[in-house]
Amino acid sequence: MTNIIRAEFLKSKRTMSSKLIVVFPIITFVMAFVLTLGMTNAYAESAWNWWYVLLLPGMIAIVSYLSVIREKKNGYYNIKTLPMEKRKLMFGKIAYLGILVLVSNVVLFAGATVGGAILTTSIPVIGAAITVVVLTITELWQIPLFLFLGEKFGMVVELMVCLFINVLGIIVAPSEKWFILVSAISMRVVTPLLHVLPNGLRAQAGEPLLSSFVILPGILIALAHFMLLTYLYLNWFEKREVK
Repeated sequence: MTNIIRAEFLKSKRTMSSKLIVVFPIITFVMAFVLTLGMTNAYAESAWNWWYVLLLPGMIAIVSYLSVIREKKNGYYNIKTLPMEKRKLMFGKIAYLGILVLVSNVVLFAGATVGGAILTTSIPVIGAAITVVVLTITELWQIPLFLFLGEKFGMVVELMVCLFINVLGIIVAPSEKWFILVSAISMRVVTPLLHVLPNGLRAQAGEPLLSSFVILPGILIALAHFMLLTYLYLNWFEKREVK
């Protein structure tokens, strides 16, 4: 598996995918700076909020699509020629994309923390550091979903689905039914860590959404979705005819 992941990094070297994991956080920093100019305790709050409700899912969708296109352009040469199961190779690709998500979250954390220290912020550094891990885990389910959508329907449909499910997530996250919709889970579980509500406002003391009891159940539910979607995607990919 390690060799497969290394191969994915070599294939993506100097490609757009390797750049987007830094470009998207930079876009987030610029947006947050412009939108909170002249405000106190708002820069890091805005950066994190725009990141997990819109830009991170968008990045995952685009990077997943680019990964699929790269394979289709070479006629799935690696999958056809390497003496390994198709599902093992594709699981290695999912693991590789998961690492990219983690790296991108670390970049966002670094920029938001430094920027927040300069421009003032109320986000706890430890909570933000934990958010890097929690957010990575709770967004993994998007990788197999977007790999499937990107290959089956193309990037336009993939991005439309991405936008739709994340808008629904913003609506559902503050409710008591947050655990039903997987796209709402990450928005809900990071609230007690960042002290930022899904709508981007700072959470006030006594806010029910600051309860940390949602974090572990949210992680477990998101992981269950990830395992199910990965299983379905790998089965679909293994049985399909590679053209």
